Amino acid sequence: MKTKNRNPALLLQGKKVDPIIEFYFELNHLKQLFRQGWLQRKIPEDKCESVADHLFGSAILTLIIADSYYESLDMCKLLKMVLVHELGEIYIGDATPRDFIHKKVKFEWELKAIIELFSKIPNGKEYVNLWKEYEDGKSKEAQLIKQIDRLEAALQMIIYKLQYKDKNLESSVPKNIHFIPWTEKRLQDKKLLQILREAKELVLEINQK
Repeated sequence: MKTKNRNPALLLQGKKVDPIIEFYFELNHLKQLFRQGWLQRKIPEDKCESVADHLFGSAILTLIIADSYYESLDMCKLLKMVLVHELGEIYIGDATPRDFIHKKVKFEWELKAIIELFSKIPNGKEYVNLWKEYEDGKSKEAQLIKQIDRLEAALQMIIYKLQYKDKNLESSVPKNIHFIPWTEKRLQDKKLLQILREAKELVLEINQK
């Protein structure tokens, strides 16, 4: 699992600090952790986004999309949920389909990580429950976040294609996990699908060359 630096929490070994400081040092690891799927697609490390970058993009998309089109949903819950949904990766790393980790195993690993992480702060159980709600995928908020999470990754793929003017960025990975078609098949929300399809048009010129 490639990272920019070691987990900053290791710098605290043997030190007694405020739980918020310990929590932030743990959280900071997401700034160090590359999105492994991009490295597999040959994005150079100095250009590759981190998991924290992905969370920022997902959170901003959630804010704007929900505020514009889904005013009936609980904005506070949406933002909390989108910000915690990847935090298990602090401990287990950014697993991709090419790691062949069974879904149930991955869930158990991440749940253990989430419980450990949020045991450090007051009201931690609230965030563990939000993570579980996201994973369960039954609430309207969880369903929207899952789709926005996928949309964000597909939009990032489009940006990389445009930046590198390269239609073969995904030639090193199986076709069944190419970001854009994989996402298009799984987006059920009409507005999000419309956004993706419009963005996809931006790379047609590259594909035609």
